[in-house]
Amino acid sequence: MRGALAEQDKATIYQYRLMQKVFVRNELYRSYLCAICVLALFLVLMYRLDGVKAFGIGILCSQFIHFLIIRLTLIRVDEPDYRRWGWRVLGIWIGYIPVAYIEYGLFRRLHRHLLWLGLFTIGILYPWADEATMISLIMCHLWFLAPRLVINRKLRKSRRDGVLKITANEVSYYHR
Repeated sequence: MRGALAEQDKATIYQYRLMQKVFVRNELYRSYLCAICVLALFLVLMYRLDGVKAFGIGILCSQFIHFLIIRLTLIRVDEPDYRRWGWRVLGIWIGYIPVAYIEYGLFRRLHRHLLWLGLFTIGILYPWADEATMISLIMCHLWFLAPRLVINRKLRKSRRDGVLKITANEVSYYHR
């Protein structure tokens, strides 16, 4: 009986079939890093020391905003599994991202919330932030989200009941 259950569990794991792989080429990785360097250089040349401070604030605050929105959105899911999420710096995947398989529908919905609620939260800070900080917050927010939005765009025609596996140089989409 126990052996039959073990075989049955293995069968459920392998019911998913690889449908598509999205590779992260070296050119994309280099241009992604170049974009943040251009932003940092712009802030330093335009705002001097205030630009350096704004850049640091932009990186830290946008990561905090992302973390907060993801955690609050996962609370709305029936059974949130926080062990599937973690802090990573893995190629272009920087920040609080899935460390295990994640349902594609949840990934899409979560990042749609993350994009708009993040911009809304940054907009709320407008009366208290200076120009350099606002530029930095918006650009860092969009920079951290760019790879995730590209994946959503490339997989837009895929069925939402599949799962994603994110690694350093590829994203795999599996479906039953």
